[in-house]
Amino acid sequence: MYRRGYNEAVSQFDVVVVGAGHAGIEAALASARMGLRTACITLRLDRIGHLPCNCSIGGPAKGHIAREVDALGGQMGVTTDFALTHLRRVGTGKGPAVQTLRAHVCKSLYPQVMQEVFGSQAGLTVIQGLVDQIATLNGEVTGVVLSSGETIDCRAVVLTTGTFLNGLCHEGKEKTVAARHGDEAVFGLSKFLRDLGVNLRRFKTGTTPRVRLSTIDTSKTEEMPSETDAGAMSFLHREVSPKRAMLSCWQTWTNNDTHTYIRENLGQSAMYSGQIEGVGPRYCPSIEDKVVRFADKQSHPIFLEIEEWDTESVYVQGVSTSLPADIQLKLLRTVKGLENVEMIRPGYAVEYDMADPLQLNSQLMSKLLPGLFLAGQLNGTSGYEEAAGQGIVAGINAARYARAEEPISFARNNSFIGVMIDDLVTKGVEDPYRMLTARAEHRLLLRHDNADTRLTPIARNLGLCTEERWSIFSDKHDAIAQGMESLRSQSVVPADTALLQEMGTTEVGERTTLFELLKRPEVRLATLERIADRHGFSLAISGDSQVRDQIELAGVYDGYIQRQQRLANQTARLESMRIPHGYDFHKLLGLSYESREKMTRIQPETIGQASRISGVRPSDVALLIGHLRGVLHA
Repeated sequence: MYRRGYNEAVSQFDVVVVGAGHAGIEAALASARMGLRTACITLRLDRIGHLPCNCSIGGPAKGHIAREVDALGGQMGVTTDFALTHLRRVGTGKGPAVQTLRAHVCKSLYPQVMQEVFGSQAGLTVIQGLVDQIATLNGEVTGVVLSSGETIDCRAVVLTTGTFLNGLCHEGKEKTVAARHGDEAVFGLSKFLRDLGVNLRRFKTGTTPRVRLSTIDTSKTEEMPSETDAGAMSFLHREVSPKRAMLSCWQTWTNNDTHTYIRENLGQSAMYSGQIEGVGPRYCPSIEDKVVRFADKQSHPIFLEIEEWDTESVYVQGVSTSLPADIQLKLLRTVKGLENVEMIRPGYAVEYDMADPLQLNSQLMSKLLPGLFLAGQLNGTSGYEEAAGQGIVAGINAARYARAEEPISFARNNSFIGVMIDDLVTKGVEDPYRMLTARAEHRLLLRHDNADTRLTPIARNLGLCTEERWSIFSDKHDAIAQGMESLRSQSVVPADTALLQEMGTTEVGERTTLFELLKRPEVRLATLERIADRHGFSLAISGDSQVRDQIELAGVYDGYIQRQQRLANQTARLESMRIPHGYDFHKLLGLSYESREKMTRIQPETIGQASRISGVRPSDVALLIGHLRGVLHA
């Protein structure tokens, strides 16, 4: 066993994090940055921050989570900006609630940066080893037991084991006991969790073939250049400054020949031959699934993403598969631009054990074992960003648990992270969970651009916000407040009709502030600045694009934002009504059998959470509210 930054005379920690993928990284760093003695145990030090699937960070909804992790003082966004190879905006045609960034990173530089961060983080010890089980005493966590027999003592454990528990890889009919390409599966923790009473199920995920760049005819594809002005992923950075030249990616499509060939060979797919038992992702299906489930589609998009600056490896996004390698190559060669492509590595599927998230509370702590926290794919999610979001929440709460402090939960009305965790612990999962913007009912309040407004003050209170971050945050929001006040204090009157028409908008019937004028779709800040200049006064509006974007959004969408804020406030009132821990729902007469059974199983922490449980009737929620109010006022 190798230890880095580890005092041989000390084996006592506050928090131990098992795993160093995206969830483990954020959990370990959050705990250490909050001042806790933290250990992160991983099978291989060189795999810290490894990107086993695609090379992208962000995208629809995922970009929102990456920004929220950053706003909370996490590492994902900062490292993305350092390792950036490609960047573009997504969701630009769907309004501000959906718009975000999607970045590609160099798959060798990204983990290198993460490993350097780990090595320099005060209070964090990195241990190379295999955890077999959790040590307990009197129903609480006391440490972890390694395969060597050694016990490392701690007060809280965060499990972030990804696809490692009983991992089994499939390529056609060939099976390999492994968590992913190049990594061994682990078994002891599955037995421990099962013996604890955790409901383990089998899920399945997959990856795509990698092909050689020099064998792609990009002239037959659609080039997608980097948008270098799209902005940084981290709020710490004003703009991106990649280490080397930004790269393009390319888009092509499957066709009828591709689909026909896949249908002819479905029997050789691990998924369609019945070899795989695990449930696959609904929103990121294999190419076999796409062809079968969407038989009316004439084509499916494929994105060719360069994985590193110094290799020829290209990730074929959109062709996740468990077909045999020779068939994968032939189907790729039916695609325009890939007629002569060479395959570096075939795609494969992997099955693994996941733990039912209904057995977790909203802080991601197990209801079966105090002090045990679970995060990432282990909880039935898919995606680097979903894992990172859970990781930072689990790390924060493990640290607070170790200090005997009150836990912190994230609400549906303050973050996509809160939406995701509430979905997991209230509704559970039937297939690998992927965050979608449509899952957030208050998504206009949870925009990509304002994640710092929502979460950085929380990070400050938790001790996760550096002075540098707080200074950047304060300067930005002082500038926004100053700009908003400037617009609200200046007005136009009906006599300005000619000027308004010249500026491309219609007259006003009464004195109207410039902020009210900004609500008109044809009016932008530049328009208002020209009006102000013609009136002989200036507006105190920053030239910073982030400041200007937030001011414009506040004006253009003011009515919608206010409406969503009122709904969010109503939701918050239900969330503030706590249900006593261990409340016996069976003793509440009048509850329907289904509501009684489901609330007993899930043990909702608030009235709001109870109201979101599938099958719980509104009349039962009203009965519960009345009973709790009666108890409180008795």
